[in-house]
Amino acid sequence: MKMLSMTRYAIKTERLVPWIKFIWYFEVEDADIHYKLLPTDCIDVLLNLSGNITYETESTCISAAPFHVNGLRSRYSYIHQTGNIRIFGISFYPFGLYPFIHKSLISTQDEVVDLFELATPLAKKLEWVVAKGVSTEDIIGNIEKALCEEIRVNENDISKACLIHEFLAADCDTTIQAFCREHNIHTKTFMRNVLCYTGYTPRALRSIRRFQEAGNQLVHQTSKRLSGIAYDNDFADQAHFIREFQKFSGAAPRTFQQEKITVKENTKYDYR
Repeated sequence: MKMLSMTRYAIKTERLVPWIKFIWYFEVEDADIHYKLLPTDCIDVLLNLSGNITYETESTCISAAPFHVNGLRSRYSYIHQTGNIRIFGISFYPFGLYPFIHKSLISTQDEVVDLFELATPLAKKLEWVVAKGVSTEDIIGNIEKALCEEIRVNENDISKACLIHEFLAADCDTTIQAFCREHNIHTKTFMRNVLCYTGYTPRALRSIRRFQEAGNQLVHQTSKRLSGIAYDNDFADQAHFIREFQKFSGAAPRTFQQEKITVKENTKYDYR
């Protein structure tokens, strides 16, 4: 497969750093790209300026709107891109999109959603700043300015986001109930907040994060024993790891390593 090139831009505006991982840019002429997308714990907003994007699952085929949200995913899918591709993307933390739209993210769960339908003011602002930019760097700067104008954060938002972040960083042996007791919050309240801010329950969100970390090890530590990866990521045993990995990725771990058909494995990143 042809190796792709993507540029990642670090967030320069301090106000946006807690919510957005990075902004990225991707351009290919006369493309016909077909790769697997794995479950991930970030929410991507794609601003597709040219070319066509189709998402494929086992049961559906979705032609994406030019400006769309690819929500958190709990199962694998495929992306097919054709034509002269030029895309800007914004990668949010699992809880990061909420302060820009102040709507529940449940509708984005394993879905591709038209940004104009989900958050019309944000979509219009981004459409305007992308159109008026001259260079790639100009557009990246304009996107940050637009996001700064659209974000609405209060202490309550910050508190809820910090709790979600702490939960994901906690040891997997820590139950939801124990975590909530430690932080003096009712379990149902916490679960409701996580579902609203991310689109997933705490348990599902933690499973996605664990799969992602195990997948990274499979990609970058190809000779490591599966039992070691299972242990590192708090799976009960190697059989449990294989079963869970196959559920999320559609392939057993060693088969996954041989396939090399994911976006991550076929992309070179330039960091700015």
